[in-house]
Amino acid sequence: MKVKTFWIAIGLIIYPIFPSYSIENKTLSDINIKNICLIYYGSDTRRDWQPEDFEPYLAYTDTQTGKILPLFDTFLLIEFRSSDGKYFWAAQKEQDIATIDQWEWLAKRWTSCLDVIDECASKMKKGKKIQNNVNIIITIPEPDPNSSHFGKLPGSNVPLNFHNKEDRQKAVQWYINEVIHQIQIKQYKHLDFIGFYFLAESIRTDMENLVRTTADIIHDRNLKFFWIPYFTANNVGQWKNLGFDYMFLQPNYFFEGKGGQWRLPLAGYRIQQFQCGVEIELDDRILTSEPHQLRFQQYLQAGIYFHWNENPTAWYQENDTIYKLATSPDRKLNTIYHDIVHFINGYYQPPAHLPPITKYQIPDRTGTNHAHRNKGTKVIKPDTGFCTSLNPEWAIDGDITNYSGTQGFACCEIPGEIILQFAEKRIIHRIQLLLFNLDERYYQYRIDLSEDGQNWKTVIDNTQGEHRNWQTHTIQPHSASYLRIVPTYNSAHQSLLQIVEIEVY
Repeated sequence: MKVKTFWIAIGLIIYPIFPSYSIENKTLSDINIKNICLIYYGSDTRRDWQPEDFEPYLAYTDTQTGKILPLFDTFLLIEFRSSDGKYFWAAQKEQDIATIDQWEWLAKRWTSCLDVIDECASKMKKGKKIQNNVNIIITIPEPDPNSSHFGKLPGSNVPLNFHNKEDRQKAVQWYINEVIHQIQIKQYKHLDFIGFYFLAESIRTDMENLVRTTADIIHDRNLKFFWIPYFTANNVGQWKNLGFDYMFLQPNYFFEGKGGQWRLPLAGYRIQQFQCGVEIELDDRILTSEPHQLRFQQYLQAGIYFHWNENPTAWYQENDTIYKLATSPDRKLNTIYHDIVHFINGYYQPPAHLPPITKYQIPDRTGTNHAHRNKGTKVIKPDTGFCTSLNPEWAIDGDITNYSGTQGFACCEIPGEIILQFAEKRIIHRIQLLLFNLDERYYQYRIDLSEDGQNWKTVIDNTQGEHRNWQTHTIQPHSASYLRIVPTYNSAHQSLLQIVEIEVY
């Protein structure tokens, strides 16, 4: 295979760029991406993968029928931390942030794992257990804006400071070029390098332009861009605008049961709204913990209920959890592996003992919502303090989907109040609130109405009980120019009331 070589100058750096890696006679649109398995590799703490280790990831042979069932068509190689303890994302201190030394080590480190996967794929193709090349995705570290001493890129005498957005982009572009260069040298025959994965699982506002520019660089190479944010991450609803080709939302339910019985239905709703995929999660606790085994079964159950298995899916494992399930002498653990096989191949049937999954319910929103800002309504309190930085008008913008753990909702302190002022006097019949619901917290509050902003009448008293998600309150018709919400309790032990949306009919 011959690949044309282009050259680009990055400051003082001259580096080869390979616009498309190894896909001969087909474009990326021809590549079938169905099930992506995360393979943690890089640090010395990771599994020392051998070629035979990947066999139970690629195909399963039914011992009774001899039928071969395909499994993961794509591997995402991922690492968060170098062997010397530096972080590629989410370091707590600047001295723990990876520098050019670790970035260069990582860019070159991937191929030792790819060698093993290529050898396994070659053997399995010869044995007619798989037919196609294995798709490969490589992780891009986040250039942390808190790093002021990243170091000098090879061939340059100018140190990079990630306080400068231009330096962050230079580092990412160099890394992309270096990874492509390392893979190009190898000329793998049984692997198709299809794209890059952005490691940061939440994208803050000051990193949005870097992500978009990174997407352009990747697309110019005829490659795809992938992202797997955590459940409360920023920008999950904007993933397409950021330039990603694939996004897989983490429910984060398996680990500690976060979100309780509401998490998977809410995840199903958000995945549908965002038009993205899901990440199915499991770690080594599934080997011994019945609660974790149950939660994993609920993931597969939700996958059937919400049709997640009909779309590309990412699978998180702790290092080699799926391998341990496949090779365990414990019949129960083997059964979990077989469940994965059947789920991927469309044969899975959830066990009858699982509690039913209920659909995420949105109340009736027909009619005129007098609280919408387009109707002239304003949030006049809070008007000072921390909560004003979150844009109080997010509560009256009509958007009930695009919110995260830190954006898209209004808040007020406890004690405190949120007050709406309508453009004119309204006759109110129904009040609806979408309380922040990305975890299992609940609130207590009351709602008052007033015609003059001085004299208030309590029309809803929810200062007892557990109130979460959507709350719909039908009241006797009441004339009002102002609405006040007074919070009294947040079960997350935060002195805040967080409201995604307020609707008044």
